[in-house]
Amino acid sequence: MDLETLLSRYPGAETYVFGDSARLSALLLGLVRSGAKRATCTAMADVAAGREALPTIGRCDIATTFDGRPALVNRTVELRLVRFCDMPEELALAEGEDETLAGWRENHERYYRRQGIFAPDMELIWERFEVVENLGAVDVVD
Repeated sequence: MDLETLLSRYPGAETYVFGDSARLSALLLGLVRSGAKRATCTAMADVAAGREALPTIGRCDIATTFDGRPALVNRTVELRLVRFCDMPEELALAEGEDETLAGWRENHERYYRRQGIFAPDMELIWERFEVVENLGAVDVVD
């Protein structure tokens, strides 16, 4: 299904990509599809800079593959504003990427450092979502 059709089906939907590489995007989309990942974080710095849309409870959004093909439609069901250093284990583990809070902190710090925005007290918007449609597109990773 093409993006234009999806945007007309889900008015107000934002599009986004999980991760910052095709490999990470494919991994995260796979975790969502398996049911292991039902949450994610958005840095307030990215929202303030216009690089990410502010999540909204009830809105459906479209996750694309790293190369821009629609992969999933999800609906936001819960939001929490939390500083990186105060992330509770329960919320971190709901992201489905790590088995411990320490692992979550290590991997997310590495990610935010690659983006040039890491600070121990940075604000994150933690988002719980449900999958509305699995569109089947997958990242091509070499």
